[in-house]
Amino acid sequence: MRLSTTRRTLILVSATAVSTAVLAGCGTKHADDHQNAAATGTPTAATASPSGTPSPGPSASTAPTPTDSASAGPSASRSPSAAASTGAGKTAKAAPTTQPGTAKPATGNAAAAPATQPPVEKPVVAAPVPTAKPGAVALPPPPAPPAPHVPPLQSGCQPSKPQPDETKETVGTALTAAAGQSRVLTLSSGGTDKLPPLPVNLVKAIAWQESGWQSGILACDGGIGTMQVMPNTVSWMNGKFGTTSDPKTLAGNVQLGTQLLNWLVAYYGDSSFGGKYDLSPDPATGKTPLLDLVISAYNAGAGNVHYNAVTDPTTGEVVGSLDIPNPKYVSNVKALMSSQPWNKAG
Repeated sequence: MRLSTTRRTLILVSATAVSTAVLAGCGTKHADDHQNAAATGTPTAATASPSGTPSPGPSASTAPTPTDSASAGPSASRSPSAAASTGAGKTAKAAPTTQPGTAKPATGNAAAAPATQPPVEKPVVAAPVPTAKPGAVALPPPPAPPAPHVPPLQSGCQPSKPQPDETKETVGTALTAAAGQSRVLTLSSGGTDKLPPLPVNLVKAIAWQESGWQSGILACDGGIGTMQVMPNTVSWMNGKFGTTSDPKTLAGNVQLGTQLLNWLVAYYGDSSFGGKYDLSPDPATGKTPLLDLVISAYNAGAGNVHYNAVTDPTTGEVVGSLDIPNPKYVSNVKALMSSQPWNKAG
């Protein structure tokens, strides 16, 4: 009986020792797990920390990459999904999105953006209404030709050369001299009209457009020489200006051509611009209505070119309107006046 009691006591002691050992082992394992977890958690936090701090210096101006999307500065405007892809892992917090209408105005020293002002529309200045010159004026021209004169350089017909060309230098000198004359126009009423000199570049540009400064050329439609004077113009201009110019000579040809330009200035200036002969651009609009009419009529005939008074149906305002059948010719001559290719020609 005593033996049995002793055995029971030994068995209980042994069981207690085994239980204690098992419990001690379990506690050690959990402690090790906690130490390992603490050891691995520290580098993670250390890795995440630099990515949330913008690097100073020049590198701050570089474009953000996926690894620095949590940095402050330009990348702060990126979407929360981009911020979630940083090296901070699950510990990175997504930036809150701004709801519409909840944005706060900028504070501090930041200057407020100026409000956008609507563009200022410049007032449209109408062309002057055609007004006739009081007193004696240049009478209307003879009937216009059925078709505008086609300069030989633009014609499909091969021009002839009944006489040799003068040099470009000689032609240029003749054109300058003819443009600089102050002519007196004899009016049909018996009066006279004194005309100012013509712009030299206008005369030279007309001659370049018409003939390329070829003094001996004869066009298929009858245009003669440098200024491409038409035969019926010769007697008309000689009668208006009291001259006897010969279109087959360089001096006579440029004289007749510039006389025609002078007469056109007087005709349109007297009938539509109150006797003003200014060919320069209007300071308000930059337009040159009188110059455009003169250039157009030199080629198409004054009977085909008009300056009319037109009533705007919307405002009821009466304005001037140009009726020009050859706008390309006009634009070419005006372009030549600016570029002056004769200065570059050999």
